[in-house]
Amino acid sequence: MAKETVIKGGLKLKKGGDVFKKKKKSVDPKQIDITIKRSETASTSTSKKTDAEKRFEERRQANMAEKMLKRAAESHREKVEKFNKQMEEMTEFNDIPKVSWTK
Repeated sequence: MAKETVIKGGLKLKKGGDVFKKKKKSVDPKQIDITIKRSETASTSTSKKTDAEKRFEERRQANMAEKMLKRAAESHREKVEKFNKQMEEMTEFNDIPKVSWTK
């Protein structure tokens, strides 16, 4: 038998368990509070929306909440049963036709 030569690749594994651990950054809570306060005051003082835009946003939020309640009211089982019933009522024209070259 002939000896097989091994070709080494360019990839090298890092050694040590601490290399793969991510370090958590510490955040100063005082800076968070300051940024929140600044953003709140900035948004209230620089609000350039008209009354119609404000009403539109409120109505859009209400519609979204209503849609979410409708979707959450129906369980998964009910959705599946409704889908199966809809599929039973459909015609078979939507099925994938059988394609055979031999018959």
